[in-house]
Amino acid sequence: MAGASGLVGSNIAKAALARGYHVAGAMREPSGPEPHLMALPGAKERLKLFAADMSVEASFDAAVQGADGVFIACLIPVYAAPDGTPARELDDERGYREIINPTVNGCLNIMNSAIRAGVRNIVICSSTSSTNPVPPVALKNEVEHWSDADEQCAAKKYTSATKTVMEKAAMALAAEHNVRLCIMLPTMMLGPMVLPKHGSEGFMGALQRMLKGEPGRHTETPNDSSSMAHIEDVAALFLAAFENPDAQGRYFAVRESWHWNDIYAALGKIDPSLILPSPYEGEQAAPTGFDFARRDSLGVKMRDIPEILSDAVTWARANS
Repeated sequence: MAGASGLVGSNIAKAALARGYHVAGAMREPSGPEPHLMALPGAKERLKLFAADMSVEASFDAAVQGADGVFIACLIPVYAAPDGTPARELDDERGYREIINPTVNGCLNIMNSAIRAGVRNIVICSSTSSTNPVPPVALKNEVEHWSDADEQCAAKKYTSATKTVMEKAAMALAAEHNVRLCIMLPTMMLGPMVLPKHGSEGFMGALQRMLKGEPGRHTETPNDSSSMAHIEDVAALFLAAFENPDAQGRYFAVRESWHWNDIYAALGKIDPSLILPSPYEGEQAAPTGFDFARRDSLGVKMRDIPEILSDAVTWARANS
């Protein structure tokens, strides 16, 4: 499990341990997350942690020895260059060198460690940012619809372009070495956190602020939608892709997309005390449309958005 201290990786580790698997969890610095990960049921008997850095070739060699499958969930979005320059302010040369290439090369380093160890099943966490064709489509699927990396770079969306470039590079390497590769495509993931630090990040952090009577993500509701999934369902999709020998290629890892008006209305029903932004009053933009046939072929029952939000609020309230 590359990225076992991350939001996705820690939940995959938790789910795998619950199913009786032995898990090798790799991360740059295990000492911080170790107490939380080793407190998971089954961890003392079946979880071993490794220090590994995807920027260092062969760094994952020890962690992947004897593995039946490798999960890569350490390819976190990078929004700024090492000197702090926002990605949107970079030119293409720096965008590739400082934003895109480190993630792509890191992914390939981990895959090469797995390939050298004889692993033939790899599951990668990417995102739906690689599935936005130009022009947009009303209902997108994982097979036909790709973002254009050149268009993303021209728009200074180097962070999004990273996912597009990385996925294609990973697919080429997998094909070259006869590796069964699955690429999971989540967006916003909510629910109970394995590591408390993840509860202060993203929309989970916004919920914690809202529960304290502070502004959350928005002061005014945008005319936009957000796709989401329960983090435990995302972990279940990863394991389902690994366990199904016929699974291969890209899979959406989202429940569905709702307009922010509807998201905040649902939150208001769950907890009327929440400080919510003023609703958008104009004609609402249509939520993103997905073809979920491939996702559903994995057999994972996805919780609906009201349940996702309710679990998120419950956890945030208990841990704020």
